[in-house]
Amino acid sequence: MEKDAMRKVIKAQRLKKKVTIAEVAKKVGKNPTFVAAALQGNHRLVPADAAKVGKLLGLNSEQVAALSAFPVRADFPNLTDPFKYRLMEVIGVYGDSLREMANEMFGDGIMSAIDFTLDMEKVTGPQGEARCKITLNGKWLEYKTF
Repeated sequence: MEKDAMRKVIKAQRLKKKVTIAEVAKKVGKNPTFVAAALQGNHRLVPADAAKVGKLLGLNSEQVAALSAFPVRADFPNLTDPFKYRLMEVIGVYGDSLREMANEMFGDGIMSAIDFTLDMEKVTGPQGEARCKITLNGKWLEYKTF
């Protein structure tokens, strides 16, 4: 099943059944951010977890199989979406500073996006306003010298 079609069907089924991403994540015992990415086709679920999601959302066998397919992660960034645009803006504004600080703290290397976790939570700001807290946690990979 094509990735775009899969996304639409799964989202429609999830909304129709009034199931949150957090509830799907709890059902399969995985991080909600990982599960949200899997439902978007950017990660894969093992077949047993895909079957659980399929049962929860009432998906057919082709849709369940799509959740276990190896993803092609080539359709980003979509800079017309305001949320994604702001994340790119954060990297544009702070990326060089973060790079310099990372070099000072860890040496010459990069943060892995493979050995990596990402969490998002709703927190309360100093004025009582809702705030979005995103934590990126990746293994530090030092560049080799040879």
